[in-house]
Amino acid sequence: MSTKLKIAAAVAAAVLLSACSSPKHEPMPLVNFTPSMEVTEVWSKGLSSAEGFLVPAVYDDMVFAAGGKTLTRLNARTGETEWSVSFDSPITGGVGSDGYVTAVGLWDGNLEVVDAEGKVSWEKKLTTELASPPVVSHGLVIARTMDTRVSAFEASSGELQWTYQKSQPALTVRLPTRMLAHDNFLLVGQPNGHIVILDIASGKPVFEFQVAQAKGVTEVERLVDVVGAPAFSENLVCAAAFQGAVTCVDSTNGQTKWTQKIDAVAGPAIDEDNVYAVSVNGEVQAFYRESGEQRWSNKTMLYRGVSAPVVFPGAVAVGDEDGYVHFLSPRTGEEMARVRLSGPIVTQAQPFSAGAIFQTSKGEVAYLSNRNYGSSHCACWSSECRKIDLV
Repeated sequence: MSTKLKIAAAVAAAVLLSACSSPKHEPMPLVNFTPSMEVTEVWSKGLSSAEGFLVPAVYDDMVFAAGGKTLTRLNARTGETEWSVSFDSPITGGVGSDGYVTAVGLWDGNLEVVDAEGKVSWEKKLTTELASPPVVSHGLVIARTMDTRVSAFEASSGELQWTYQKSQPALTVRLPTRMLAHDNFLLVGQPNGHIVILDIASGKPVFEFQVAQAKGVTEVERLVDVVGAPAFSENLVCAAAFQGAVTCVDSTNGQTKWTQKIDAVAGPAIDEDNVYAVSVNGEVQAFYRESGEQRWSNKTMLYRGVSAPVVFPGAVAVGDEDGYVHFLSPRTGEEMARVRLSGPIVTQAQPFSAGAIFQTSKGEVAYLSNRNYGSSHCACWSSECRKIDLV
């Protein structure tokens, strides 16, 4: 057995032992409510099963989605397949794209890069499989492997430009994580509960802040891995940690604005008023973005395997393991609408136009839209926001 698999097996065993020490909880039944929001399924596409935490990428009017051994580009407005390319090994970690260059990591440790026509441009053998979707930005393809190594390659040639790696704890949690490119910087969550900010051109660290501090006696109790993706909005950057907290920092001076204790399993989401976070038991919470004071808590989806939140026009949305997408009021947390897709929703949806793109573990990719949401609105991809005319 490889070192990578031994480490993963040890972590899985430790987490399972911890879980087995607590009583098993049945998923909370769905609550009845009167819908106050109309959600439309604009289109749905069936792809290969998406094992693991495969996150689609959205750029302009393109959706890049992975399932099994195949990467597919869809038209984001119609759902029509524009091209697909297959590999010799299953895709892991998700997709990164700038619309011209698209990258995925494979189970066998290969990084595969394709051009705008879906043709493979180059590939690289990495130290391990990818731990998160690649980032394509500033003419670079940046990959993070399971050993926490971050490697940047020139997008056109595949030539290595820089690497960055910090020492990691003996045990880490294998939960979905994502890097975030913002301006000239790359934000990378660490297993020690910190976010490291790298200069994207050189890979040199320029700043680091703490999301959560390890506590407890055993290695399992001290797990505080940063999970999901950091969220960026104007001068606020927020991140969440397993068995830790959600923390928001002022990006202009690096000062911590506030921290709220939460046992997170996914990254936060930010809108103009709130920061949203999901705990390991499925509780969804909203905090005022300026003060960090809790605005509301929704406990109607406990133990349903709730996914990371996504800001949806007029709502905040989360998926669950039964394939339901729950749309909650940003002001009260009450459920306003509910839609069911074909399988478990374990990854964060991606905002697009008047709604968001969701992907299930069974391979369904769907564009859900709030048809009542004006004639245009501001939709956010990572750190950028722009005006988009609705269909």
